[in-house]
Amino acid sequence: MRDNIVNTPPFLMGLSTAEENIKNTHDSYDVYVNEDFVGKKVLVTQTEKVDDIMDFLKRQGFTNLNARLDGDHFVIETNDDQGSLKETLSTYLKIR
Repeated sequence: MRDNIVNTPPFLMGLSTAEENIKNTHDSYDVYVNEDFVGKKVLVTQTEKVDDIMDFLKRQGFTNLNARLDGDHFVIETNDDQGSLKETLSTYLKIR
């Protein structure tokens, strides 16, 4: 009879299957500018999206940007001044 007991970690006890699935989804993304790693974007709230990065960069005056999501990698592609973009993005990722 003891063989049928499922070992559930204490922090997941009482969660429904849907709630367990939410805990297993991506909650952070590795952010790259072209092929260079800049930092990690952690989604703290349910309303946060990885695309918020692009909105922030556009508000900072960066244009000519394309972005794609590849698994847990968020890749921003640009031909513009990458140094300034990387510095701004790195600061944003550290304070968010």
